[in-house]
Amino acid sequence: MDDERSVHSLPPFRMGMRTCWVIDHPAHFQLFRQWFRDDDILVVTERQELDAMLAEGFNQHILRVPRVQGTFLQKVGLGRSREKAVRSFLQTNPVFRVISKGAPFELRAAKGLAAERWYLTDTEVNTAAHKLAKATHVLLPESWEGSLKATHTYPGILPQAYVPLNTQAWESGKGQVQRQIGLSEDDLVVFHRKLAGDGIHDTPEIVNYDQVIRKMEVHFVENKESAAATDGSAWELPVQATLFDGVLTGSTTLAAEAVVQGVPTLLISKAKRGFLTYLADQSHFFHWNEDDLFDGRFTEMANHWMDTMRSTRTSGRAPVIDETREALFELFGQPIS
Repeated sequence: MDDERSVHSLPPFRMGMRTCWVIDHPAHFQLFRQWFRDDDILVVTERQELDAMLAEGFNQHILRVPRVQGTFLQKVGLGRSREKAVRSFLQTNPVFRVISKGAPFELRAAKGLAAERWYLTDTEVNTAAHKLAKATHVLLPESWEGSLKATHTYPGILPQAYVPLNTQAWESGKGQVQRQIGLSEDDLVVFHRKLAGDGIHDTPEIVNYDQVIRKMEVHFVENKESAAATDGSAWELPVQATLFDGVLTGSTTLAAEAVVQGVPTLLISKAKRGFLTYLADQSHFFHWNEDDLFDGRFTEMANHWMDTMRSTRTSGRAPVIDETREALFELFGQPIS
């Protein structure tokens, strides 16, 4: 790998660079879609939300691959199967570069077939993937807290590169959700997504908060991954969160997407991420990372989160602004769409 360099020291982006984009998670689709060229190819993991997102229709040649999950031996078998399928796909569809976020098998498959193999991650605990990836370029946030060494960095959080910052939509629509579900406009309505825990690294990070949130004086609207296949919400998920007074979740991705847009967010998770440390000084972000939810300190944090939702109704929302978009544009080129 190269010595770490600022994106500002890179040569100009070369047009016509055919790319294989690896889509292992809905947020990866949200992020990478803006750079898709018609002659690019896609490797897309088999999972419900990605099925729904693909239903929109794409011109690119697409390979579907199994999700790597289960026991250690199952993961090894699925990984090998995935690597073999991708290598055959790349031999038939040559590319100059492969860009993957947190998925190493495509980069291993591309060794000797693609001149550039980009590995992006913001998940420090996914050390197995870090070791497996055969990357020529490693792109990490400046807030990275792991041992993996970067060749290139970006300044903030990846949702900043794909989430539209439209606080006016919420300002003009305040109270709309309450009216639709028959509540008083004074009631707090919260967007809630519970983490399923079947991801490759998130199971040890889950905190069971079901019992304690029932006592909160808010109305929760549930959003489940399985619903995306039928209600068409997969592409709109990050923006949907802005329609509510706040967000409560165990998902670090959804939490970051919401905080970026200025939504008062309570993340209940033992997850440790550099990008969560980066967001920690945002007054509308609250992170509880312990199992004990009956601790008075949690009650204090939850009350502060609810007070912030109320005050934000009058003071307005403050989105998180950084230069992540510009940094990625210098690396991958200006967006196509």
